[in-house]
Amino acid sequence: MGDDAIFYQDGDAVIPTIYAQGPWDAGAQHGGAVAGLLARAVEQVPTPVPMRVARFTLDMLRRVPVKPLAISTEVLRTGKRIQTVRAELHDGDLLVASAVAMSVRTGAGIDMAPYRQPEVLLPPPPGSSDQPLSFNPRADMPEGFPHVVEFDRVVGSFRGGSPSKTWVRFLVPFVRGEETSPLVRLMALSDFTSGLGAFLPYDQFVSINPDLTIHVLRYPTSERICVDAETWVDADGIGQSKARLFDEDGLCALSNASIFVETRARY
Repeated sequence: MGDDAIFYQDGDAVIPTIYAQGPWDAGAQHGGAVAGLLARAVEQVPTPVPMRVARFTLDMLRRVPVKPLAISTEVLRTGKRIQTVRAELHDGDLLVASAVAMSVRTGAGIDMAPYRQPEVLLPPPPGSSDQPLSFNPRADMPEGFPHVVEFDRVVGSFRGGSPSKTWVRFLVPFVRGEETSPLVRLMALSDFTSGLGAFLPYDQFVSINPDLTIHVLRYPTSERICVDAETWVDADGIGQSKARLFDEDGLCALSNASIFVETRARY
């Protein structure tokens, strides 16, 4: 690897490396890189009381170039229970991506032990599959974001549709010299919701998610996150993906993504 991180800080600027690059356009950033970068910006906004993000919605408004971009944040609502923050990426005067994060106060101290919650089938643990990868993004996609992510598929096959359960983790820091926070890790890796649940052949179809919404039950406690994903595509080229996201202790979040699908010949 020529770089040891996805981004690096240079004064006030955050500079993307080649590992911010997406698979469809060598000059455009991967959605996971954008999601993580805007989540990092949200984390830097103070809250009036202890809070954590409960919902994060990303809109990829335009192609996000692999170059230094201006990052801004604005508090849309604040209070003792809820705070809402918008984070934006600008290429000059052009708004290219926007995220809105809703944070909720923590520390209610509710004893949940007496109450029954929905049962969730946990995925097999990392390293439990002895089947070779039928499609490995690190090997089969252009150099970029997938090349700094480890993929450990434990149920199903890549591009095999549902069921698909894959453990993913970063091999490098998100920002050079920084410990990758649980929120940044969760937001960035959850962008694989559409890709890991896909069933259309990568060499025949372009499948891009222009949005991503994550509802967070709790922040992950492990480096590895399992994406338990499903995808549906209609004949008109519009699809939807959803995933349950697990850390090594259990369910931590739910994600949804809309998908734009075309044949590669048309794209």
